[in-house]
Amino acid sequence: MGEKKPSKKIFEYLDYREFLKDYYNQKKEANPAFSLRVFSDKIGFKAKDFISRVMNGDKNLSSQSIPKVASGLRLGKHETEFFIALVKFNQAETTEERNSAFGEMQAVLKVVRFAEKQHLLGHAQYMVYSHWRHLTIRSLIGMYGFDGDYEALARRVHPRITAEEAKASVKLLEDCMLIKKGKNGKYVLTENAITTGDRTSKLALRGFHQDCLKLAADSIDRDPPGTRHISGLTLGISQEGYERIVERINAFRKEIALIAEEDENSDKVFQLQFALFPVGGKG
Repeated sequence: MGEKKPSKKIFEYLDYREFLKDYYNQKKEANPAFSLRVFSDKIGFKAKDFISRVMNGDKNLSSQSIPKVASGLRLGKHETEFFIALVKFNQAETTEERNSAFGEMQAVLKVVRFAEKQHLLGHAQYMVYSHWRHLTIRSLIGMYGFDGDYEALARRVHPRITAEEAKASVKLLEDCMLIKKGKNGKYVLTENAITTGDRTSKLALRGFHQDCLKLAADSIDRDPPGTRHISGLTLGISQEGYERIVERINAFRKEIALIAEEDENSDKVFQLQFALFPVGGKG
């Protein structure tokens, strides 16, 4: 079994002595045999009263003993970084040293919060790209707002979906922090524009693009020519030519996104796909 950490995370402390006291008290509560002598042995101190004197503020931790304590407590990488900065913060002799240590603490917290956010969003983010309707509904909410009428929302999606599917999409988008409920009770976007970026699962994107390309194929029969644009080219190019075209496509995609962002009279949601793939040649 692994070490049971204090229920209060180290990142919530501004005093490392309080953290050590809470750690000790929790271990003592779980096992009455856990004494200050055992605690000192655990973190590698020969003087059995040393850790007690540290917790009481009579002694400071030296730069050599700080990592030893962190190792004895089996702190993780970011926990250790924060613990080291926290000790420096508490034992600083000047305001400049204290501010510097506090800056180090905040830097660690920024990384930790980002990592935790990414972990929490990982599954939800995968689900957002698992079906085309989720981002369509997000765009509709951005244009019209949403007051909770799932039937009306579902009717705006093309091709049509059910009210239950619309409800599931809204919940997912809210869980993923892509929409939020405003003070007036209506849902609004948290950001005007999003992109798949580098962190989105490649597996999720593969399914998303497959869905959207199928929608494009179905649109040929489903939608009248004046409401959709589908065109293509068959090209003979080298790898260098391919890379130049991809570069231009990426730049053009950003231009298109800017046009959409600046359009104040939007009333429809369109899906634009770019597809450049091999159909013949060597290999």
